[in-house]
Amino acid sequence: MRSKVKKLPTSNDLGNTVIHYMPQIAEQLSIKGLDVVGWLAGVGLDETCLTKPGYEVPVSTYGALLERAIELTGDSGFGLKLGCNLAPSAHGNVGLAALAANTIQDSMQIIETYVPLRTSLLSIRSETVNDTFRVVFEPMPGLGDVGNVVAEIALGTVKNVIDATVANDSPCQCVLFSMPEPAHAALARELLGCEVLYGQSWTGMSFNYSEVLSPLSHRDALVMSEALSICRRELERLESSHSIVARLERLLLESKQGGFPNQNDCAQVLNLTPRTFHRRLQENGTSYRDVLNNVRRRLAHEYLKMMHLGVKETAYLLGYGDIANFRRAFTRWYGFPPSKL
Repeated sequence: MRSKVKKLPTSNDLGNTVIHYMPQIAEQLSIKGLDVVGWLAGVGLDETCLTKPGYEVPVSTYGALLERAIELTGDSGFGLKLGCNLAPSAHGNVGLAALAANTIQDSMQIIETYVPLRTSLLSIRSETVNDTFRVVFEPMPGLGDVGNVVAEIALGTVKNVIDATVANDSPCQCVLFSMPEPAHAALARELLGCEVLYGQSWTGMSFNYSEVLSPLSHRDALVMSEALSICRRELERLESSHSIVARLERLLLESKQGGFPNQNDCAQVLNLTPRTFHRRLQENGTSYRDVLNNVRRRLAHEYLKMMHLGVKETAYLLGYGDIANFRRAFTRWYGFPPSKL
């Protein structure tokens, strides 16, 4: 599945994602007798990352791991199988709350609200169109083919949660994918157990609206309330801890003409002491230099590719006094020099 041509990330390709489901991917590789240690080492990780709660990796690293897993197994349906094999309990309190909801509509609203606790690679939203209830999956822009794998994992996962809430057959009428029909389409129809359509205008699941309002057999108001209380606290912590990185990115982007403010100046603008500023970034697994490099990387692509600026002008706008330093940085980011863009 991996392209031979280096794919450039878009302006949305930044930040980290928590690798909640990496142990399950590693387990599937191990079952097939594949080298898990080598799989991780290929992106600079080791096995300790599989046992650290809340461990984060760059989005590009996570995508490379998914691509490599598919390469190693030779199974284009690897992501779909993974999602369909994940039990609701694998999703922590989000899965517990969704499973205990009163209706499918309530369950989907819980997942929609708290999906950031499980992954930052996609968003989920529900909508009603005429008599049809839709659950729409939208992978992060810039993921390329990996976005399809992410959507398959998430869709299989959420359908498992829904199916676990009902006593009879799955209420899902149809699963839709915006991607072209893949080699594993027959497997998808078998695993999902319903009509599966490809080449559609959106990715997700459709239900008869009346069915999503029916009381569920596993509903438990007390369990749902307790699980949601924990989810709310976790989401508040997540939003609070990540806000410093987002604020710093915005500050750097707004100050991009001819250079960037240094670390102490940024701390002052953000009303933090330099020591607190440094510590808050460390708590997010990053640093001023890492965030600055991410911003420079994004802008370098935009200046050279979108705005058709020259290498010298781009280097100046990104604060590089030496063009050679910019060329080296660009080659490190993308694997080829800026003149090849």
